[in-house]
Amino acid sequence: TVVALAGDHGWALGEHNIWGKHSNFEVATRVPLILRTPGGAGRRQPGLVELVDLYPTLAALAGLPPPPDVDGADLSGLVLGGGGAGKEAAFSEYPRCPRRLEAPWDDLTSCTRTRKENFRAMGYSVRTDGWRLTAWLRWDGARLVGDFSQPPVGVELYAHPAGEADSDFDATENVNVADLHPAVVRRLMGLAEAHWGKGPGEPVEGQEPRGREQGGVAGGGQGK
Repeated sequence: TVVALAGDHGWALGEHNIWGKHSNFEVATRVPLILRTPGGAGRRQPGLVELVDLYPTLAALAGLPPPPDVDGADLSGLVLGGGGAGKEAAFSEYPRCPRRLEAPWDDLTSCTRTRKENFRAMGYSVRTDGWRLTAWLRWDGARLVGDFSQPPVGVELYAHPAGEADSDFDATENVNVADLHPAVVRRLMGLAEAHWGKGPGEPVEGQEPRGREQGGVAGGGQGK
């Protein structure tokens, strides 16, 4: 029997002046992920993973092929300690619904009671071993994607140096260094566009007809 224990999101307890889960900060997107395999020795494996990796990983550990239409990567090699170093990046997203995009936002701009067609901006967040980039893009409510053809409304870049304290969320993501590292911003924006970007007229995978659902967009959990 393979046992998996995971959380679907984190929770801010005052970090970044937020009490809740409605953000793209590390404290909200990072989650516990524990896997136990028969005969496996307890160990902590470094490397970025995502909750979408659970299905293909569990299928591989059970000796089964995953369906061809599921997202995620098979990380069984990382789990078993026989190889693999995690993923290049973990991705999450969460929207904001301010009345004016150009004005400073606060934590009251969450979109929890807003139809997804009426979001104002989507925060696309890319976490690598050393950085977190969150790019805020104008929302295309007709196609339900952020508009990569326009400059971002805002860009956040936070450094995550090796050796930082894993559990001290107050100590990280407090200083936006996007202006100091333009090359890093360009590289991570490229990863974001490759992951989420859709050209004009290109169908968006999984999009439903307008008016059928009112749910918000939740950020995907990531583990490390």
